[in-house]
Formats: sequence, structure tokens, C-alpha cells
Amino acid sequence: MSDRRLIAVSAAALFLVLLIARLPASIATALLPPTVIATNPSGTLWRGNAAHVQVNMSGQWFALGRVEWALQPLGVLLGDAVILRSSWGSQKLDIGAGIELNGDVTVSDASIRADISWVRNLLPLFIAGDLNADIETLRVSASGTPVFISGRVVWEDAAWQAVGGDVSLGTYAVDIATDDQGISGKVVTLKGALELNGEFTLQGNRYSVTADLSGAAARNEAFQQAIALMAVPTESGYRIDLSGTL
Repeated sequence: MSDRRLIAVSAAALFLVLLIARLPASIATALLPPTVIATNPSGTLWRGNAAHVQVNMSGQWFALGRVEWALQPLGVLLGDAVILRSSWGSQKLDIGAGIELNGDVTVSDASIRADISWVRNLLPLFIAGDLNADIETLRVSASGTPVFISGRVVWEDAAWQAVGGDVSLGTYAVDIATDDQGISGKVVTLKGALELNGEFTLQGNRYSVTADLSGAAARNEAFQQAIALMAVPTESGYRIDLSGTL
């Protein structure tokens, strides 16, 4: 190849690299699925932000607020391919994620701070409090099934919302780990009027949950009425024993 042709090819390659590097953030938001709405994007495809993002889950829209992202192509081979950060009032989200060759999605060092009231949009649970989750690793298969989780989730200042007034429960932690038997978590009470101790397991798409409830809150009439369909009375309070498929 002549020097002149080499220079022309190098210049064209450089122009292409610069062009790709400067692709606008609107391209990223245009590629989002219908279940995600992002408005007012700015920056570039590789490092940008959207002023407001909403995600549809089971027919309900959840606000993520302002979302910033950074795409790292080498992350496909070396680690996190995308880093996401969002803020919406006191709600904070910080996640690094990558996609493996088999289609599995791996999330690492995720930090989530949110009001747990959004659960009411998915389940008929009238609960309140703050959810703080620190997930070391989460791997979800290409079919959408969790296959590995390690981390801790804390439910702070938990309360059960009743017609006669909220019932203060306490603060609880769930330590989650994965072994050859599947995903499991142990629920412990850090403080509060409701003593809650239990565990859950997830094997493939089958789950089981057991928990013992006792303490002053377990004797509250409004709380007893609320959990009557999912718990049975025991000598010390109540017991929950659930199982099924996701």
C-alpha cells in the first residue's frame, strides 16, 4: 500500500472513530424498548443523561428521575459494559452491568435507596418504609430467571398502613447468598415492635418463604386482620409459610 493510500485510509478510520464517539445521546434513548420512556437526552451515546426516565413494570410506571449512563465497549470482555446512576428525590440508584456471551446479565456493586411504597403497585401489601439494598453480584439468565445473588437488603422504619393508622414494625435485614442448592436469604430483626425471623429459597423459578412473627406489633388488631390470609396463629404470634412459582 502506498504512503498516500495509507494516509487516506488512516484519515478515514480516524474520522469514523470520531463520528462514532460523538453520536448523540438521543440514539441511545431511541433504541429503548416501549417499557422505558426517557425524555430530554443530552451528551453522547457513550456518556450521556436523560432528564427523566420511567420504567413500566407489570403495567405500572416507576419514575427513576434523572439518569446518567456510561457505555464501556471493553466491558463486554472485562466487566461492566454499562454504568447507570439515577436520582429521584431521596431515591438513588447506582448500578454496573454487563452482558455475557450466553445472554446472561450480570449486575455488580449495585446500590439502591428507595421508598418501599412502590411495592403496592405490584403486590397488595400496604407497607411503608425505606429500602436500602447493596448487591455485590446479581446474575439473571437470558430467560429472565435469577441464578445468582449475593448481598444485603435492609427495610428501615417499616410500617403497615391500616385504616386506623400506621402500625410501626421495625427495621429488618435480609442477607442473600447462592450455593449449589440455589438462592437463599435469612431475614433478621434489627430493631422494632415486630420480631420477624425467617428465610426464603429460590430454586429456578420455584420459591418458598417461612417466617415467624412475634412481639407487640403481632398483637395489634389491625395488623392481625391484615395478615390473616397469609399467616396462621402460633403460641408466640404468627407463622407465614408460602411456596410457589415466579
